[in-house]
Amino acid sequence: MGRKMAEEVTKDPIADEVVIYGKMAEEEVTKYPIPEDVVMSILLKLPIKSILRFRCVSKSCNSLITSPYFIKKHFAKAKQLILRVGKPVASVSLHLDNDSLDRCLQLDFCQPNAFKVNGSCNGVVCLSGIHPKLDASGSVILWNPSIRKTLHLPPPRSYARIATTLLGIGYEPRTDDYKVARVVRLGSSAERPFVFQSYSLNSRSWNENVDFFSRSLENEEALRDITLYRHDNQAIVNGAIHWLLYRKGKINIERYINSSLPLPGHNKVFALSFNLSNESFGEIMLPECFDDRRKVVTDRSLSVFQDSLSVNVFNCGLYSGKCLCEIWVMNQYDVRESWAIKYQIEMLHIARPVVHRSNGEMLIAGYSWSRLVSFDPQKPRIRDTGLELSIDGYADYFVESLALLDKSN
Repeated sequence: MGRKMAEEVTKDPIADEVVIYGKMAEEEVTKYPIPEDVVMSILLKLPIKSILRFRCVSKSCNSLITSPYFIKKHFAKAKQLILRVGKPVASVSLHLDNDSLDRCLQLDFCQPNAFKVNGSCNGVVCLSGIHPKLDASGSVILWNPSIRKTLHLPPPRSYARIATTLLGIGYEPRTDDYKVARVVRLGSSAERPFVFQSYSLNSRSWNENVDFFSRSLENEEALRDITLYRHDNQAIVNGAIHWLLYRKGKINIERYINSSLPLPGHNKVFALSFNLSNESFGEIMLPECFDDRRKVVTDRSLSVFQDSLSVNVFNCGLYSGKCLCEIWVMNQYDVRESWAIKYQIEMLHIARPVVHRSNGEMLIAGYSWSRLVSFDPQKPRIRDTGLELSIDGYADYFVESLALLDKSN
C-alpha cells in the first residue's frame, strides 16, 4: 500500500491547537473530576472526528475511548451510510442514506488504481493490492476510513504469493473478533487444488488448515472443477460470508446416480460460504432459474436483501428478446426450495444492483455507462443520484465505527 498512504490514513485528524486546549482541559478535569459514565454519555453523542480529538484531553479519556467496551457502545448507536468506491480504488466516499445521498466524507488515495476492495464489515474495509510490485508480500490490508487507520496483516506462512485468491471479511460478535477468509487456487493439477485459510484479528494469526466440508463438494476431485468466479462480491448473511464460484469442468453423472443431490446440469454457479463462528466452508445452492435452458444467464452477483441472501440474475430470453434482471431472495437460509423471485426488472442499460436500500429502493451501478441511480421497483421509477459508479465499482452499506482504534500496527 505504500508507507506514504499508511502514514496518511493512520494519523488521527487532530489539529495542534486541540492538543494545547487538551492540556488545559486536563488540568480542569484534575481539579473537578467528572464521573466516567457522564463522560461516556457525552462522548457517545459526538461525531467520530470530535471523539478522536478528545483522546488528547487526558490519559483517562484516551483509555476510555480506545477501550473495547466504548467502541462497541459507539457502534451500537451508529447510523448506516452508503460506502462508494471506485474500482480500482482511486477514492472512497461515505454518503447519508437519504434521497439525495449527501456526501459526509471523501477520501482520496495517494496511489490510485493500485488497490481493490474485497469487502467491508462493521466499518472495516478489506483491501488488497492488484499490482505485485506494490504488494509483493501478499499481505491483506484492513482499513477503517472513519478514523483513517490501517492494519497490514502478515502474510500466511504458506501460499503467500499465489495470485489467484478469494478474500472476504466478517465480524463474529460472540468473540468480538474480525475475521478474514482466504481461498487460494493452486491449479487443477496440484495435489490440493484449493487451500482454505482464515485470519483472526484477536489472535493476530492465520489458521492455515481450515477444513473444507460441503454436501456436494466432499472430495478433492470435485474441487478441481471449480474456478474463482467473482473476486470482489461478498454477502454476509446468517453469520457467514458468501461468494460466487463457478464449476468449469464436466459433471460426473455417475456420482449423482442413486443420490439425493440435484443434478447440476446448467447450474454451474454456486455460493461458497464461510461460517465465521466455527470457521468452516460450505456450499449454498442457487435458485433453479440457473437450470432453465431457455435463459442465457450473462452475469450474476450476490447481495443482501432485508437480512436474507439474494442473488441478482441477468439473463436474455431466447424467445422474448428482452434483457432482464431478476432479484431472487432465499427466504429460509440454506434451503434451496425457499428461493423466490422478488423483482423482475427490464434493463434499459448495462447495469447491476449493488445495494438494497432500507427504503425499498435499489442502488444500480453502471446505468448509462457510469451513473449510480436509485431504482424503486414498486412504481417503477429511476432517480439519478448525481454520482458516478462504474458497473464493476463497489458500493455497500457502511457504518462509521471506531473499530481498529484499539489495535496497534
